[in-house]
Amino acid sequence: MAFAPCISVADTAASIEFYKSLGFDVDSSTSRQGDDIHMLLYQGRFCAMIYLNADLKNWLPVLTDQPIGFAGMFYLAVEDLDSTFQAFSAAADIVKPITEDHNGQREFYFRDPDGYIIGVNDQKAMQASDLGKYAESDHG
Repeated sequence: MAFAPCISVADTAASIEFYKSLGFDVDSSTSRQGDDIHMLLYQGRFCAMIYLNADLKNWLPVLTDQPIGFAGMFYLAVEDLDSTFQAFSAAADIVKPITEDHNGQREFYFRDPDGYIIGVNDQKAMQASDLGKYAESDHG
């Protein structure tokens, strides 16, 4: 199993609304009072969890003094980068437009309401690049 990001958020309702506006689905079936955690899915695939900051710190007290956010970013692989960029541009703060890196990977970056930076890359280009050995495959 790959790493499963769980991000701390100030307001789960606002985060859910934001991610839904970008086309994500949210499974809230595990959420309950005092354990406000939700699963994010994009194009039917699990990609992260969002967890109410206060509840996360209650669950894992070692995080009590940690602020929301972090230095780093997450990545989301999509089948159609250009149409995803157009859709996300209408609802998200794009912090870096589509660029191509030295591996031939095309990607753009946006900021969510809690300050997390999420890179969106072209799944097929990733699989065809030197980084393809690390890319998730539809076949296994």
